[in-house]
Amino acid sequence: MEDLSSCIVSLLENRDELFEGAVETLLKIADNILQEPSNEKFRNVKLNNKIIENKLIPAVGALEVLFLMGFEEGDDKLVLPPEDTLDKVRMYRQQLILIKQKRMKASPKPKSTTRGNVQGVSEAELMVKEPNFRSILVRDFERVLVYESPAIQEKARQIIPVHQLHENARKKLGIINDGLKQTDKPMDFQDCVLIELLEWFKNSFFKWFDAPTCHQCSKKMKASGSISPTQDDLAWGAQRVEGYICDLCGTNGRFARYNHPAKLLETREGRCGEWANCFTLLCRSLGMDARYVHDHTDHVWTEVFSQSQNRWLHADPCENKLDSPMTYEKGWGKKLTYIIAFSKDEVVDVTWRYTAFPKEVLKRRRECREAWLVSAIMELNKQRQVSFPEAKRQFLECRLVCEIAEFFQAPRAVKESETEGRSSGSLAWRLARGETKVDNNSSFVFKVTPEEQSRKEFLIKFSCAGNEYIRVSSSDETRKGWESGIHSAKNVFRKQETDWNMVYLARTEGSATGEVKWLIDWTDTGLKPKSILAVFQHATYEDGVVVWQLCTGNKCFTGNKFGVLELSGDSLSDNPTKLEVSASLEKGRGEVAWQHAQLFRQNDSATDQFPFMIHIKYE
Repeated sequence: MEDLSSCIVSLLENRDELFEGAVETLLKIADNILQEPSNEKFRNVKLNNKIIENKLIPAVGALEVLFLMGFEEGDDKLVLPPEDTLDKVRMYRQQLILIKQKRMKASPKPKSTTRGNVQGVSEAELMVKEPNFRSILVRDFERVLVYESPAIQEKARQIIPVHQLHENARKKLGIINDGLKQTDKPMDFQDCVLIELLEWFKNSFFKWFDAPTCHQCSKKMKASGSISPTQDDLAWGAQRVEGYICDLCGTNGRFARYNHPAKLLETREGRCGEWANCFTLLCRSLGMDARYVHDHTDHVWTEVFSQSQNRWLHADPCENKLDSPMTYEKGWGKKLTYIIAFSKDEVVDVTWRYTAFPKEVLKRRRECREAWLVSAIMELNKQRQVSFPEAKRQFLECRLVCEIAEFFQAPRAVKESETEGRSSGSLAWRLARGETKVDNNSSFVFKVTPEEQSRKEFLIKFSCAGNEYIRVSSSDETRKGWESGIHSAKNVFRKQETDWNMVYLARTEGSATGEVKWLIDWTDTGLKPKSILAVFQHATYEDGVVVWQLCTGNKCFTGNKFGVLELSGDSLSDNPTKLEVSASLEKGRGEVAWQHAQLFRQNDSATDQFPFMIHIKYE
């Protein structure tokens, strides 16, 4: 099959029904474009289209063929630029016809000519591809050295809220370790800092970029193809610049794919490549042993070595996920091939950390001979480490041996063994991120101050966008972080949707119920409440449910769907001395059921709006 692209050939890995559906869909896309090249509808492939979801996304190699044809990433779709000559569409359409004919003949797949090579690819074909693969390894290995620049690291530290991250990490460390089982390895301070850094990076620092918004029309622009980079773009590693246009007014936009972390500290937006690039720099700036991880099926992330766990931890800033290496294969359904990690010290093929099916992955590795890859990586590491002290080389070698042993210490296809491999860390990460209840992680109480006693008023409001409480009745005192003002919480976290620019509280993924409580106490002040006004905005979708209530003494009052509840008169006749505000988040449908019940949803820039407020007036 020397006349066919490896992506086209990989379609043969699919079962008959999936193969036929994928090829027919790809041919239909190509035919529609060639028949009506100016029809914009045919140049847009929406990823949420049922046909695409059912026939292309599950098929090995199918989406890759679209990229080969010239399609580029859009918002929620793939777009073929209007200036495309369609030469590649014609070429790969012809290859699809050929592969379809070969499948129909049902000829057996040829065996590989070299042990360890994939079926259907000869040793000669692999050798032709190897120089290009090596150039990719060399490029990424050189690129990570920029993270070691003292000037760039200092620039990063000036931006990172180091003091706040350290303070939050110290608070969590003891709590987390107290909640671990005897079989769990205790976490250390750096582990907690990493957790805090991930959360800050995703929710407060970096933004996902889909398409620019027209400044005149406030409407999302549409992709218009690639445009030439400027000298400044090239200086910051942006070899590719995406063009955009507003359908309403014709305004042009651009998005340079900067590849230099120093520039990304300024732009603070991008897709997974920009996210991982900048995040790896921040990890190095804080002294973490971090490396940049390149997944050749189009994703990148970071790994950080944990001293307490004595192993490398997967850290994906786009997803705010830590120590969840099976996310891509099991969660996303990716058909992995090569996953290579790069640091200032070494290159490592870490593919085996991310798969439970190594034999299947080996069949899909079509870019080089396996023995050649091992040799190439060893040679690159030898060159990089030639000037290292002997003690450091021995340390790196011993650590690498332990890492390789970790990859193959148990059958990766067995789910239980995979869980065992991650259990010591995963519980800690879940505890640290609020995904498992820790009994002593809150219990804060708002106690009425002398100033409020004098004013005979208590007024607190919360901005989810700003993630802070403002105590208006007490000299506008502020408390940062939604957790800082709660009395208790279980399975609740603050979610920021960087694609939709929305933020809210929700229950953690996989939990059936989320609970949160606030407590206001005016015991021993002699104050008697005259009225209580609560604003408690919430949103539900599908069959999601939010139940919220106010409790004063022995009386409880359920809030309405409008999010406003006022108590006065007989409701307060027993002169209560405390107010408890509580909410539970339940139900919802499907895999995102947790997202169907939300508290305090608002635009992430609306820091001057307060969807949660408690106002008490006293006699």
